[in-house]
Amino acid sequence: MSERLKQDMNFLEYPLWFQNSRFAAHQDDGYVWRDRDGYVYRTGYNPPTKTDYVFLCYLLLMSQRAGWQEQIETTRYEVVKACGMVPGRGNYDRLKESLTRWQMVGLEFRGIFYDGNAYEVMQFGVLDDWDIEKKTKRLRVKFNEKWLLCIKESTFFKFLDFREIQRLRSALSIRLYEILIKAFQVRKVWEIDAVKLAGKIPMAQEYASDITLKVRSAVKRINEHTSLTILLSVRHRERGKTVLIFEKNKAPAKTEPQNPTPCALEPGLNTVVSLVPKEERTDKTISLVSRWLDKRGSEYVRRNIEYTNQRSSKQNGYQGYLANAFEQGWAEDRPHQTNGLPDIEEGMVVEYEGAQYRIDATGCIFLPDGACMPPGLVRQKLDMGECRVVVDTSGQTCS
Repeated sequence: MSERLKQDMNFLEYPLWFQNSRFAAHQDDGYVWRDRDGYVYRTGYNPPTKTDYVFLCYLLLMSQRAGWQEQIETTRYEVVKACGMVPGRGNYDRLKESLTRWQMVGLEFRGIFYDGNAYEVMQFGVLDDWDIEKKTKRLRVKFNEKWLLCIKESTFFKFLDFREIQRLRSALSIRLYEILIKAFQVRKVWEIDAVKLAGKIPMAQEYASDITLKVRSAVKRINEHTSLTILLSVRHRERGKTVLIFEKNKAPAKTEPQNPTPCALEPGLNTVVSLVPKEERTDKTISLVSRWLDKRGSEYVRRNIEYTNQRSSKQNGYQGYLANAFEQGWAEDRPHQTNGLPDIEEGMVVEYEGAQYRIDATGCIFLPDGACMPPGLVRQKLDMGECRVVVDTSGQTCS
C-alpha cells in the first residue's frame, strides 16, 4: 500500500503546525500567525504541533487511498498504531485532542492559488467535524472540502513519504524537511538568511549562530532518515548576518564529527572558541559563546573569555562563570554596551521606517500588516542603523 502523500506546495511553504509544544499548550484561547505574503493562520484553541501533524498526515493518506473521500471512517486503534504510537487510553485521548486542534484551525490566503485564479482573500479550515461512536468506537473524520480540493487539484505539489516523516521524529527536522522539499522543486541549491529561515519555520532561536547549530542537527537527521541528501554550508556577510546554503544530492564529508568542535564551526566562532580551554569546549559552552558572539561581537566575547580564563576555578565552574561574565560584562568598564546598542528587551520602543513599535515578551515587533519581525532581525536592523531605540526599558527617552 502506497505511503506517498500528496501535498500542495503552499502547505509546505507556510506552517500548518508549530514546533514549540510547550508554547502551544498555553494558547488555550487561540493563536494567530501571519506571514508577509498574506498567509494568516488562526486557531481558536491550542495550535497543532508535531504529534498532531503526524496524525493529520495519516488521516490525509487514508483519504487519498480512498479516492480523496471527504469523510473517512476508521478506529482510534488503527490511527494510533499506524502513527507509531502504542494503542491505549493516553494516546487515544491525545488523538481526540489533536482532532479538536485541527477542527479549530482556520487558514487565509491572498493571491494566486491552486486553480490559477487570483483571490483577494480565501479562507477555509482543515477539518469540518469528527465524532466517535460510543458503542462501536468507530472514528469518523470529515475534511474541509476546500482544503482537500486544494491538495487534490493542485498542479504545484510534491509527494511526501509518510514513513520518512515518522522516522524523523524531531519537530525541527520535519518542518525543515517540508521547506526543503518545496525549495528543491526547481533548484538544487537554495540560499536563505538564517534569521529569515527561523521566521519561516518558525523557530524560537533569535541569533544566527544558535539557528545554524539547530539547523545543522536537523539536516544531519534528514540525511540519516530520509531519501534526501543535503550538504549545508554557511556564508557570513557581516556580523549577525549569516546565509545558509543547502545543496541537494551532495553528501557531507564522512569525516564530519558527531558533535560541534572548533574545526567544524564557522570561522568567526572558531576563532573565539579556540580561546576556551580544550577541556571546557562542551556543546553548551560553544552554544553560549556563539549566542554572545552574535549579540555583542567578537571583541566583547574575546575579552570576557580571557577574563574567565584568568579568574574561574573548578569550584565556581567554567561555564557558569563565563555565562555570568557575558551577562554582567565583567571584562568591560561599561557593562552591556557594544557600539552603544542595548539588549533587546520587552517594553523597549523602537523606531522603524518612520513608525514606532513596542517590543513584546518574545522580543518581536509586529508591523502594520500583522507580520512579525523576529528578535534576530530586529537586532540586525539595530546594528545596521535601519532601526533605533527611542524608549528604553526604564522609560527613558533615547536621543
